[in-house]
Amino acid sequence: MAFTNTETVGSATGVRGVSNATSGMGVYGLADSPTGPTYGVLGENLSTSGAGVRGKTLATTGVTIGVEGVTSSSGGRGVSGEASASTGYTYGVYGLSLSTAGHGVHGVAFATSGTTYGGFFESTSPEGRGVYGYASASTGLTYGVKGVSASTTGTGVHGSASATTGPTFGGSFESASTSGTGVYGVAGATSGTTYGVYGVSASVAGRDVCGEASATTGQTFAGFLSNASSGGMGVFSSVSSSTGMT
Repeated sequence: MAFTNTETVGSATGVRGVSNATSGMGVYGLADSPTGPTYGVLGENLSTSGAGVRGKTLATTGVTIGVEGVTSSSGGRGVSGEASASTGYTYGVYGLSLSTAGHGVHGVAFATSGTTYGGFFESTSPEGRGVYGYASASTGLTYGVKGVSASTTGTGVHGSASATTGPTFGGSFESASTSGTGVYGVAGATSGTTYGVYGVSASVAGRDVCGEASATTGQTFAGFLSNASSGGMGVFSSVSSSTGMT
């Protein structure tokens, strides 16, 4: 069965469904085949600025959802987006929020056990980035990527380089500012044994922390440490091994 609206101007509707029930559905689609790439609802748009499917909630309060996807499969995806073009700046999934406290994309993993991810991103390109964060404001205290952990043994941001060879980095940070800092660590607690920056190396030839000043001129520092406490130390070093060249 096909429905066609031949209007070429205005907000014309090919199919319109309305439900007044408190748990009703304006439009309901069901593909009951147990196999094959089937679709309960498929939307297509030929416009250069169109949308295949658009969902809109008109309520100005409450936890509303423009588009909701649900899957019961153990390997399913509630929402899957695909940008099939092989060139150009495309987005498989694109989120936009105009709220002063909004989130363009927000992911939550509700399971109370297991290795879960609120958001998981992957890139297979040899020059790709699994996650790329960009704060475009030219002023203010902005963050390209910010991680927060509420766990007593948690990590706000964790980076891991799993390759067993090559000059890999668990985390790599850069600053292009003339007064910038590549890595800046702050331990804000006023008591306890805290660390602004803490490094560990398990290699027999490893370095916990390695600093390099690559400029060939100027007053540079491979490492610069400062302590404002009246009983503090700029540098404290401890070797626990009782053997070897320590």
